[in-house]
Amino acid sequence: MRLPDVNVKLLPIKAHFFLMNGGTTPLTPYLTTIAKQRGYSARLVGAVFSVLPLTAVLARPIFGAVADHYRCQKTMFLSFIVVITLITTSYKFIPDQPVDVSNERDETALTTHQFWLFCFFLVARYVSNSVVTTLSETICLQNLGKDTHKFGQQRLWGCIGWGSVSMMMGWLIDWYSSGSMVKDYTPGIIVSVVFLLADLLVAFKIEDCQSDVVSKHIFKDLKKVFKDNKVVCFLVWVVFFGIFYGSISLYLLWHMEELVTKYHPEKYSSIKTIQGTLIAVKCFGGEAPFFFLSGKIIKKVGHLNSIVIGLATLSLKFFLYYIIKDPVWVVPVEILSGLGFALPYTAMTAYGSMLAPEGLKSTVQGLFSTFFQGVGVSLGSLITGYLFNELGSSYTYLVLSILALVVCCIQTLTIRIMAKTTKLQDNSNVNTEA
Repeated sequence: MRLPDVNVKLLPIKAHFFLMNGGTTPLTPYLTTIAKQRGYSARLVGAVFSVLPLTAVLARPIFGAVADHYRCQKTMFLSFIVVITLITTSYKFIPDQPVDVSNERDETALTTHQFWLFCFFLVARYVSNSVVTTLSETICLQNLGKDTHKFGQQRLWGCIGWGSVSMMMGWLIDWYSSGSMVKDYTPGIIVSVVFLLADLLVAFKIEDCQSDVVSKHIFKDLKKVFKDNKVVCFLVWVVFFGIFYGSISLYLLWHMEELVTKYHPEKYSSIKTIQGTLIAVKCFGGEAPFFFLSGKIIKKVGHLNSIVIGLATLSLKFFLYYIIKDPVWVVPVEILSGLGFALPYTAMTAYGSMLAPEGLKSTVQGLFSTFFQGVGVSLGSLITGYLFNELGSSYTYLVLSILALVVCCIQTLTIRIMAKTTKLQDNSNVNTEA
């Protein structure tokens, strides 16, 4: 008996988001702290992680265009899930760094094959994950049809998967590494592979709704899209949002370890449990409810205003990171992630789909993702890594708080100017027709 008001067609998509995010959670949030444990400085890590999103600048639009042109979207989608699984397994075969690399010895790291193997692992994993993310969101939006505002209700299952696994993984890594100052991520690799293999089975069940329309003039059609001033302004805010998102996703756990080292060394043995709890609170207490409610909020306030709300929230979060000295108290701050990430992310994704013409859905979605991850997150990593090294983690977040507030005010003013301009153009058209 079918449950009322349940779209059975969307169940495999929900399951995919749950399993894919659950499968990437055991390692993704800890990549910068893994690099830190290997002895690399904040400046070097910032440089490496600023290059990673740049790989998406080429990967996402290229693979998106190939998927559109050859109509092989689902085949490519399934293939890259397999690739992510293999890459995740390969981490166990990367040897540890033989030297203790400090700020003065970054050059030493650059001469070791261990460092470059680790970088290759990061690049391959990042490219594969970015392609899967773009294609899964595109497929989801195609299955939703005109109901793109319901994207958040599908995406929240990814948040649930991320949060469910993260709390368990934090404790499991601490338990498996008990008695050692070096954290062992073997449990994370095992859990990750199990989830990704399950996701591959589920992904086969997702309905392929790729359009039969194939753009014969991709670059010409894209040029028309980018001639719209609203699109240009939208992309600017997407980049800034990516910068701020990168400073949290890549460096917040590093900041918590800095707080432990400086103020609460007695809590180091349980730091991964604290970090895992933070990710769970972020997902269940912050993101999941707003992924569910985002459609109604966006309908009421609009896509660009939803990003304004996100920027204001980020400014507040950064300021709280600055004043908090105990990593435990960083955990409840993540409740703000609903307004700071889930709402604006859903708005950006849905708006990008609305702007994309038929035959270019994967291509345009890949381009918008590129501006967010490839440009924004890349700059965020580079800037935050440099500031961490020069100012320390706490003062870095104070600087970012001020910057987010300034950007928020500028965007609010820009939206009002654009609204007045649109009204004047509409009135002009009415008078001409009369």
